[in-house]
Amino acid sequence: MTPKHYDNTKGSLYKFAEDYNLNAWEFDIVKRIVRSRKKGNFIEDLDKTIEVIKLYKDEYKQTEPIRTKTY
Repeated sequence: MTPKHYDNTKGSLYKFAEDYNLNAWEFDIVKRIVRSRKKGNFIEDLDKTIEVIKLYKDEYKQTEPIRTKTY
């Protein structure tokens, strides 16, 4: 049986991610937030999401010179 936090009756998160051109980090963050209320560990899941956001932010800072470089 599929866990209730995987319910896609209101639309697929994968479709949402594709429509909004989310990268892997952004998709993971959105997915965690949307599913957190359904899993029953809301605060714990939000804390984990905050950690993922911090990791994304650190990686973003490290790659910023590459993204802003003009050729």
